[in-house]
Amino acid sequence: MTAPLSRVIELGTARPRIEVLEAGDGPPLLFLHGAGGIPAWEGVLPLLARTYRVHAPLLPGFGQSTGLEYLEDEHDLFLHGFDVLEALGIERPYVVGESMGGWMAAEMAALRPKEVGRLALAAPVGLWRDEAPLPDMFGMMVHELVPYLFHDQHCPAAERMLAVTQLFGARDDRTEEQVELLLSLVRGFRTAAKFLFPIPERGLERRLWRITAPTLVVWGAEDRFAAPLYGRIFAEKIRGARLETISDAGHLIGLERPEPYAQAVVRWGR
Repeated sequence: MTAPLSRVIELGTARPRIEVLEAGDGPPLLFLHGAGGIPAWEGVLPLLARTYRVHAPLLPGFGQSTGLEYLEDEHDLFLHGFDVLEALGIERPYVVGESMGGWMAAEMAALRPKEVGRLALAAPVGLWRDEAPLPDMFGMMVHELVPYLFHDQHCPAAERMLAVTQLFGARDDRTEEQVELLLSLVRGFRTAAKFLFPIPERGLERRLWRITAPTLVVWGAEDRFAAPLYGRIFAEKIRGARLETISDAGHLIGLERPEPYAQAVVRWGR
């Protein structure tokens, strides 16, 4: 697996400074991450880089990206996505978004349909049904989140997440690298909370009809964070959308079941 190139792009005065991870050759693919960021180049990302030139910008607060204070609300967040596209010099890319990133991708495709060539939404948030409420991730400890995010809580990605819990608490034997990991988690969750708290619903459902890009909706059959009901709603509201359900997968499909997920995304891109 080839490590990605990391570079920082300046979006201009009084605007965010963004770290972008890039790898692969082929048509451009913009990858928008979820609330957990991209702590490692793993899961679905290296698989997509076999077919595409993957551009994965980190939102302010994640990695080396800064400037969260310049994004006042979700509208600034969505426009920020287009600023990043412009800075990267990418036109009409295949946009793939996961969870929070899927919400951002859907909003971008609805706001400026002509600027998104193709779309894949992996368990996006952004909708709400009282009969299927999303859990309050900001009121949970990491170990409490794991059952909601993974179907197999013993898969490597779930075990790595559980291992992070050992770093919390009163202790003085943490390495510098471990301290930085904890700080990065706090910064990233602050970004996610700014746009998702208290309820991750900002009227997206009213705009889904505006999406014209060919759209694939991917959902884990065992998602306990965002119920598969939401996948059906996305697929019904977006014209011509296809729903692909991944068996034995929870919310973080890209970490738990990356192979069938990547295959579905690549097939849709042909």
